[in-house]
Amino acid sequence: MYCTVVTSSKSPGIGNGLTYEVTQGKLVPGQSVRVPLRSRLVDGIVLAVSEAKAESEYDMKQVAEILGNQPLLTQPTLETARWIAKYYCCSLRSALGVWLPPAPWTNALPKSVIGYSKAIAGDALLRSKKQQAILEVMHGKEWVSRQQLLHESGASASVVQTLVKKGMLREERRVEDTLTQATSEHRSRLKAIPILSPSQEEVYVSMKNDARPSLLFGITASGKTEIYARMIVDTVRAGKQAILLLPEILLTEHFIERFQELLSADSIAVIHSHLSEVQRREEWRKIRRGDVSLVIGSRSALFSPLPDIGLIILDEEHEWTYKNEQTPRYHARETAEKLCQFSKAKLVLGSATPSLESWARAKAGLYHLARLPTRYREQPLPTVRLVDLADVEFGNNYPLSPTLIEAIRERLNRKEQSVLFLNRRGVASALLCLQCRRRVICPESQLPYTIHHSQSGKPYLLDHTTGMMADVPATCPHCGSVRLHSIGAGTQRVEILLGRLFPTARIIRADSDTMQHPDDMRTLLSRMRKNEADILLGTQSVVKGLDLPEVTLAAVLVADVGLSLPHFRAGERIFQLLTQLTGRSGRSKPGEVIIQTFRPEAPEIAAAAKHETEKFLENELKMRIYGGYPPASIIVRLISRGDDAEKHAKKAYAQAISAGLKLRNETKVTVAPTLFGGGKVWHVLLRGADPQSLLSSIDLKELTVDVDPVETV
Repeated sequence: MYCTVVTSSKSPGIGNGLTYEVTQGKLVPGQSVRVPLRSRLVDGIVLAVSEAKAESEYDMKQVAEILGNQPLLTQPTLETARWIAKYYCCSLRSALGVWLPPAPWTNALPKSVIGYSKAIAGDALLRSKKQQAILEVMHGKEWVSRQQLLHESGASASVVQTLVKKGMLREERRVEDTLTQATSEHRSRLKAIPILSPSQEEVYVSMKNDARPSLLFGITASGKTEIYARMIVDTVRAGKQAILLLPEILLTEHFIERFQELLSADSIAVIHSHLSEVQRREEWRKIRRGDVSLVIGSRSALFSPLPDIGLIILDEEHEWTYKNEQTPRYHARETAEKLCQFSKAKLVLGSATPSLESWARAKAGLYHLARLPTRYREQPLPTVRLVDLADVEFGNNYPLSPTLIEAIRERLNRKEQSVLFLNRRGVASALLCLQCRRRVICPESQLPYTIHHSQSGKPYLLDHTTGMMADVPATCPHCGSVRLHSIGAGTQRVEILLGRLFPTARIIRADSDTMQHPDDMRTLLSRMRKNEADILLGTQSVVKGLDLPEVTLAAVLVADVGLSLPHFRAGERIFQLLTQLTGRSGRSKPGEVIIQTFRPEAPEIAAAAKHETEKFLENELKMRIYGGYPPASIIVRLISRGDDAEKHAKKAYAQAISAGLKLRNETKVTVAPTLFGGGKVWHVLLRGADPQSLLSSIDLKELTVDVDPVETV
């Protein structure tokens, strides 16, 4: 027997596995082994097993040791890892690495655990209360681990040893995998079944009866979470497990609280980046044993080693944070779809503002489209007011307009709450003409310039897409007006301004400086729900998924910051943010939204103000198709870094041009390479129907390959 083994060694050139001979024991794919590599033994995962010997010019070494009786990774996991390696152009070691806890991988193997079984039946011997407590825990059980016995009885280890010496308990070791009792017993710890409204029930039934991935397109506060809950309960009752992915770990607090009402707390695992290596490894082992029915977490939770996945949910599926920016550069949405395909599981993508990719697939019939067009309990959507910032006299209060200041004051007087939103790039990033309302754009890419400053402090314009630079003009290139204005603001500055305007107001600032751990979000939610705060000011974390009943005013301070990003997705992103923001207001009582903008007639802003999500998606999709951008095409970004970044990038660009010419001649497929960058970072963008087909003709040794990049600058 022969096997392909992916080793934990990071040596270049062997990332896709090595072939070994198996002379003793039986192997299955996914199993952990120890194999010789050069002069040492290393951990490995068996990727494939074959009876036929592979052709090799080298002497084939033998597997040194088979570790454990069961595979660490399931067959659907291995198939998904192969797909990740192929689609995202990385090694199999990198693709498998996301499924495993931190090295060494042998630490993930089942432990040998000390436990006890009853050696004498009956209650004839005299015992202390602690001894009685121990035997009560043992009652009806064949075997109990030492940790569980001490925890549940409250007794000390010396009391347990006394019973062992008396011959009442028998001490023995067992492998950890055998500790879990019937998993169906654990998974059946359901506390309640969610009750759905008639409209939610109709959507739930349609999703349940359709095997395709489902796009749950529900406006904010329409009750998508309750449908998730019902589907999770169904999955657990069927003896399978579910994964719920969230765009940010800070949002887990809301969901954990809800699902602990349905499932026992110990059957829910939370996976996020703040876990230590030891914590992550222990959670991994717990999940693999089958002790967990539901995993909640950010994108990395997708790779939890659940034995039998039945359901994967991506909440806010449109969010860019589902894209990993380190190798392997996977997107959780695409990867989840493949994992569900290999696991025969259901995929649910939920959003009030679906991504163009998911919308296009739903329109093409690849996804099942389920709509929730009204809010829960028929609560009306908030009214929306647009404030034209070009006509505002700010005084010293920029970016707070008199309209917004008065609206905040009204909420303070009524003891209601306000949410104020600043886009994540809260700096002056674009140049806008206040006369014609156009941004200064690069003539080559037709995307907005970004304002930068030289070391001497002199401002200049830079197009991150093409690398084109320009001086800051004295007049607008479109209309000749001198009313050019750089747009942007920062949360700290606004917090100080709010404190000056409303000295008695209780203000919470939520940005990357103040929200670094899930506990921070727990504190924020608690203060808001207890009415211990009046104004919540923040970046994107205040827009996503927060259910705050006392919020009756939501406002975006400068909507144009998002519109000015030099990216073909800029309009889609700001529309999503504005629409999500409207969902924070008026959830239990009439609400209002104020959008401050220099461009009130921009399609993205106008559509968000009118709650016209579907109309915006249709128009944006037509523009993407016309311009040849995703989802009408695929983009591959090649990133070159270091002292020779420019040389390697230009070499790749030339190779892409040559390969593209051949491709066009042979298959009539257009691939348009673009070269841009500067200093120690350069980029080559390949855009077309099949840009991956060019990669075999490009020297990728000094490049990072990023397929379907969220950022292209």
